[in-house]
This record gives sequence, C-alpha cells and structure tokens, in this order.
Amino acid sequence: MTAPDPADQPFDDLDQAILDQLAAVLTRLDPPPSDLDDRVRLVLVLDDVDREVARLREEQLVGAVRGTERTRTLTFDAQSRTVMITIVDRSDGMVRIDGWLAPGAAVRVELRYPAPDPPRTVESDASGRFVLDGVPHGLAQVVVHPARGEHAPQVVTPALTL
Repeated sequence: MTAPDPADQPFDDLDQAILDQLAAVLTRLDPPPSDLDDRVRLVLVLDDVDREVARLREEQLVGAVRGTERTRTLTFDAQSRTVMITIVDRSDGMVRIDGWLAPGAAVRVELRYPAPDPPRTVESDASGRFVLDGVPHGLAQVVVHPARGEHAPQVVTPALTL
C-alpha cells in the first residue's frame, strides 16, 4: 500500500501558517498600492456588461505650463472611441480636465470617484470636446456614454490618479 500524496490531503493549520508567513514577507517586500481598495471599488460598481474598457495608449508629462502648474496628457483607446484628456494642476490644489473624443459626438461624459463621492457629469460638444474644472486630486475614472439612440457600449477608462 502506498502512502497518500500530500497534495491530496486537506488544508490544515500548518498550511495556513505557511501561507500567513509568505503573505507577510511578500507584503513587506512588495506592498499593494495604497489606493488598491478604491481601484477595486471603482471596477466593482461597473454592473453593466455593455461596456468597453479603454486601454492607456500614451501618457505625456508636459511639466510646468503656467507658473507651477503641471500638465499631463493621457490617451485611451477602445474599439469604438478614443478618449484623450489633459490634466492641469491648478494653483488652488484642484485640477482642470480638458478632454476630446474621437470620433467626436455630443455625449454624456462622467467622471467617477470611489464611493461615496458622487460622479460629475458634463456633455461634450458635437466635436467631442469637454471640460471638467475644479476637480479634486485623487482616484477617478472616465465613463463615456453613447449618444442618444446610438447602439454602442459605454467606454470606460481604467482608474487614474488625478
């Protein structure tokens, strides 16, 4: 009779102790990002399956534009739409977001924050331009809704830090 394979044995206290020690070492060597909880909450709120997640194609840090203000530009690509936003640090600690959609269309653009903060919504113009001003720094996500009557998915950017 052969001895049972240890891999087939039930999970026990020794297994748990080994995993706990490994987790402690890994957390010390490579801790999770401080905003991981907020990033997960942003994704979990997306309950509608008819969405396209845009991928970050390009990020440019422009540097100081006016005085001490920093500017960076992010471009996100999805199958149905490209979203480009420029984030400008204002002198009062807030940011201004200038955005452009391609193809251009008058649509609802939503800036989502981790709960419980409510989203901010603006309408882009017919060319796809939109502005969100007086936005606090922190974690956010852009959601572009399809035009009224358009049968296209919403486009959602990954969480980004403003």
